[in-house]
Amino acid sequence: MLLEGLQLPLTTPFYPDGRLNLRKLEHNVAAYSKTPVAGLAVLSQHGEASMLSDEETLQVLQTAIEAATAEKVMLAGASRHSVLGTLAVADHAAKLGYDAVLAGQPSFLKLRNRAHGTKELLTYFHAIADRSAIPVVLSSDAVQGGPLPAEVVIELAGHPRIIGLIDGESTSD
Repeated sequence: MLLEGLQLPLTTPFYPDGRLNLRKLEHNVAAYSKTPVAGLAVLSQHGEASMLSDEETLQVLQTAIEAATAEKVMLAGASRHSVLGTLAVADHAAKLGYDAVLAGQPSFLKLRNRAHGTKELLTYFHAIADRSAIPVVLSSDAVQGGPLPAEVVIELAGHPRIIGLIDGESTSD
């Protein structure tokens, strides 16, 4: 699979009382599916995934894929703090028909010293990529886990199941 073009990160809509607004999500996905974007990133670092329960995560993934047109590349945010949690979301996304999963660095790993943290990051991402049912796109985020170290990106670039990197470096002040 080759990722080309713009992969639009979706936000997750909520009602004022904090409940998921799946109808609005469905509407947004249907509308964005009519644009020239190449694909949609559901529950990316901009998709409020950390605010959702596991059940809500699965509902968002299902709603979005059902509302999208068939020609759009669909990326599913699967990041969890554990390998097993990330793989559970990735497996569900694969069953729904997603093309790839987004996997980001767990925030607790950014607190490690660089040498030790690099080894842990490589272990974490290799475990996910080796066992994911669909290809993996790394998500580097300055807010959640910090940018991925260059040596980690270089090492992971050679993995056959890792097909890309989204660099979400924050540019706001």
